[in-house]
Amino acid sequence: MRFVYSSRYVVDLGGHVFPTKKFALTAEKLGGALPFLEPGMPSREDLLLAHTGAWVDKVISGRMSLQDETLMELSLTGEVSRAHQLAVSGTILACLDALRFGTGLHIGGGSHHAFSDHGEGFCVLNDIACGILKMMKESKIKRAAVIDLDVHQGNGTAQIFSKNPDVFTFSIHQEDIYPEIKQKSSLDVAVQRGTGDKEYLDLLKENLPAVFNRQPELIVYQAGVDCYQKDILGSLNLSQEGLLKRDLMVRDFCRRFKTPVAVTLGGGYSMEIQEIAALHAQTLLCFVE
Repeated sequence: MRFVYSSRYVVDLGGHVFPTKKFALTAEKLGGALPFLEPGMPSREDLLLAHTGAWVDKVISGRMSLQDETLMELSLTGEVSRAHQLAVSGTILACLDALRFGTGLHIGGGSHHAFSDHGEGFCVLNDIACGILKMMKESKIKRAAVIDLDVHQGNGTAQIFSKNPDVFTFSIHQEDIYPEIKQKSSLDVAVQRGTGDKEYLDLLKENLPAVFNRQPELIVYQAGVDCYQKDILGSLNLSQEGLLKRDLMVRDFCRRFKTPVAVTLGGGYSMEIQEIAALHAQTLLCFVE
C-alpha cells in the first residue's frame, strides 16, 4: 500500500474558500506511515472516458468562457488545470492499488460535481468517474460502486453514471444546500441540517447493504469531511469521533465483503485548515490499519 499524492495539487486560488493547502498538510500529517506515489499527467483518452471532447479540450487548453468558470466557481489557470488533471491520474492509480492491494489511498480527488460536459462546484474533472471507467475499459472490473459521504450530493458523478447499470452511486448528503438541483443517484439519502452522529451513522448502517448487494468489484469512497460540525459550507453536526466511526463502518463493510476500495478526500471547509487536514488524515489512516 502507498499514498498517491502530488505537491502540485496545491495551487494559489487567492482568497478562495477551497483550501488547496490542505492536501500538503494532510500529506505532512501522514508522515512516514506509507510510501508516496506521484501521479503523472493523464492521457486525453483517460479524460474522454468520462467527459466530452469539447470539455476536455477546454480544460487542456485553459480557454474557457466566463460562464464555464462561473459554474465551476474557479478561474482556470494553467496550474489549476494541471492540478485537476493530475488528480484524475491520482484516482486512477488509487483504483489500480485497490485492485492490487485491496485498498487505494489518494490524498486528493473526489471532484464529484464535475459533469461530463462542464465543471461545477470547484470541480473541473470527475476523477471518480475516470478511475472507474478506466478500470472497466481495461477489463479489470465489470461492476463498481461509489459511496459518496461528502456533505454535498455528488451530482456530477450521478449524471455521468445515470445510464450505466454497472455502476451503483450512493450519496448521503445535506438536503438544503448546494447543489440546488440534485441529480438522481442510484440511492440518495437526504438529511436535514443539524443531523448528528447517531442519526447519521444509523442511516449509513441501514443503507450500506444496498451497495454491497450489487456485488461491486471496486468501490470508490468519496470521504469528504465537510459533514463536520465546524464546517463553514455544511450544517451537519458530526463530531470528529462520528467521522471516525463513519469511515470505520465503510472500511469494515468493504473488508467483510472483500471489496477493493479506493479512497478520495472530497470536501472540507473548516476555518481551521489544520483541523481539516487532521480529519482527512484520520480517514486515510483508518484504511491503513
